[in-house]
Amino acid sequence: MSRGFPGSGLTRAADAAALGLPGCYDAVDLYTYDRRLSSRVEVARTLAEIEKEHGARPTVVFTDIAERPGARVLCHPYPREVLLAALGTTEEKHLPEMSRRLAGPVPPPGTCAGLPSVRRELPGLMDDLPILQHRPADAGPYITAGVGVTTRPDGSGVNMGFYRTQVVGPDEARIFLDPRTDGHRNLLAWLETGRPMPISLFLGADPALTVVAASRLPAEGDDYEIAGRLLGRRVDVGGFPPVPDDATHVITGFVEERDAVEGPFGEFKGYYAEARRSNVLTVTGVSAAPGAPWPTIVAGARSGLTLMSFQNEYLMYAHLSGLGYPVRSVHYSIRARGEFVAYIESDEPSDDLVREAMAFDVRSKVVVCGPDLANPGQALATYGFTTRTEPYYRKGRVEGERIGLALVIPPDGWPTEY
Repeated sequence: MSRGFPGSGLTRAADAAALGLPGCYDAVDLYTYDRRLSSRVEVARTLAEIEKEHGARPTVVFTDIAERPGARVLCHPYPREVLLAALGTTEEKHLPEMSRRLAGPVPPPGTCAGLPSVRRELPGLMDDLPILQHRPADAGPYITAGVGVTTRPDGSGVNMGFYRTQVVGPDEARIFLDPRTDGHRNLLAWLETGRPMPISLFLGADPALTVVAASRLPAEGDDYEIAGRLLGRRVDVGGFPPVPDDATHVITGFVEERDAVEGPFGEFKGYYAEARRSNVLTVTGVSAAPGAPWPTIVAGARSGLTLMSFQNEYLMYAHLSGLGYPVRSVHYSIRARGEFVAYIESDEPSDDLVREAMAFDVRSKVVVCGPDLANPGQALATYGFTTRTEPYYRKGRVEGERIGLALVIPPDGWPTEY
């Protein structure tokens, strides 16, 4: 039985290979849950109850899904330890290392790693895939961990992104492409030609690719090249739009100009997004590696928030370091949904550094820069500071002001011993 979650129904797994997962998953304790549960709310609710009871969210493969006998679901698939292991780095050195890799060259051919997945074709979305309904008021089952791959009509601008996708039938879904995303810009380019946009959704590939998919990267170029830089090796891909060869699940189709009602959906801030009109996704192909767990993310839970904070941290660090600012670390608070409160440690905090940080990440509400932010409350209590404010925009309207604090005035005296 589980050593860390007594009475939860979890069983400790021997290793990642035993669950059909890549070796980077050995960076965390892995568990199975073998009691029968429904894909409609029960799986996600059970994991949430375990976290509430034990104060931590385990990475779990649920092995007995009532509606899909033989299928398995991987929950909490992207803890921070797995992302670091997939990138071949550590917590202590990943920020400067990823910054260097991001600015480096694309790895040459012949540097690929890993074996391709052997997938077989499935009849449709609702036949064999254990797609979950995560929360009671969600409109139905949603693909939440699928990485959407799109291009421009000429095949350039290969972009990866997370786009929530409500499944409504074996060959139809509704996909929300936020107008601020590169995926939406690619869609507009396709619609200008009078054609729907081809799209591929993949799951189960190298977890490092999810870091790139979650990242706010320039629209130009190829996201797989950026992934190659961060990994230090090329990513083998195939198909159109291209998907990684090691993906365990792939869905292909076309995003149509027509739309339909999508939602409600429990979003990452902890509130339901109301039903809205979203583009129709017509599915043309579904394939899966037999026995491979289906990854899923509960929006607003730790996996999704970890991806949010992780990408914000390394991109902010790379940006500020590239401008010559002496930054030691960047931390985005998970409690602030991985996005809205940024702590930047620097031995030379300044108004200019805060200004650049706020300009780079316009979604942040609070930016704090100081020499020691291990205990932000203590730092705010003892340091004097300068303040920068700017209007905070949400959906085109002002909702208060953003705040930037540069802790530039050291405290008097010296710290107590205990």
